[in-house]
Amino acid sequence: TVLALTATADDGIADAIRGALPLDELVLDETERANLGVDDRRNLKNRDDYLVNLVAGGEKTVVYVNSREQSVAVARTLRKRVPQMAPLIGFYNAGLTRAERARVEQLFRTDALKVLVATSAFGEGVNIPNIRHVVLYHLPYNEVEFNQMSGRAGRDGAAAQVHLLFGRGDACVNEQVLRDMTPDHDCLAQVYRRLRALQRDHGDGFFTLGNVDLAKLASEGGHAVSSQSAACGVAVFRELGLIETHTAYASGEITRSIRVVDTASKVELTDSVRYREGLGERAIFSAFRDWAMGTDAASLHVRVSRPILPGSAPRGTR
Repeated sequence: TVLALTATADDGIADAIRGALPLDELVLDETERANLGVDDRRNLKNRDDYLVNLVAGGEKTVVYVNSREQSVAVARTLRKRVPQMAPLIGFYNAGLTRAERARVEQLFRTDALKVLVATSAFGEGVNIPNIRHVVLYHLPYNEVEFNQMSGRAGRDGAAAQVHLLFGRGDACVNEQVLRDMTPDHDCLAQVYRRLRALQRDHGDGFFTLGNVDLAKLASEGGHAVSSQSAACGVAVFRELGLIETHTAYASGEITRSIRVVDTASKVELTDSVRYREGLGERAIFSAFRDWAMGTDAASLHVRVSRPILPGSAPRGTR
């Protein structure tokens, strides 16, 4: 007997589950969370003022932002502007150690913290009953994130509010992040040319190079290359068999060595699963952005209060 359970299953996920497991029956829970309200403040000019007033009310709140840096920055801003709440405001992101994340979650769970500024790392699977407010300060990357973040509110069944503060400018930030993580062909070509040049300088052996230094060297080719783009290039080229890498741990630090493989085989970037998945994430965000910024408040409320089931995705996001 096989039982597969998931809280979020759009058409693609449902099809993947059916293809991987011998399932005879599909059971869908269409329960609507009527206790969740939506305060639609998209494109609000002074969202920090709105957030400050909300936090000053003292109710348990999660503020979702789109980067580790922003989780720290927004928490600092709130501590400064709402000093009476400063000791009760924390941040949570994937850059914290596992022990630190567990400690912050426990402080928030027990009300030692009342406000948590977090990335999507604090999302799916987190079940804290008495969160009264969820704030989407920035635009999520897809509808699953949107639904999961919003769904942290009001899990005790009491009234709770989802506040939408994201705006058009956030979309540009997200697009840049996704481009850095899966850059275009010309950017990766610069990275590969630089790696080949370095290999010529080092003969047949491995050479040590981090992502930051690789990005700086590759940027000399004409277009700026971020460290995230350099990291993507290394991962894709390794998957395609164009390079080999070795990783060593010494004195608590990770050192990576690279050797470019001399091959006459022709490869395409889209031969890489990693690269295709990245392009897919960019396409998914593009469709979600258009929906999230263009749809009406009633449709937003439906996506917040109802589960994502096969056939339920908003138009344009499938």
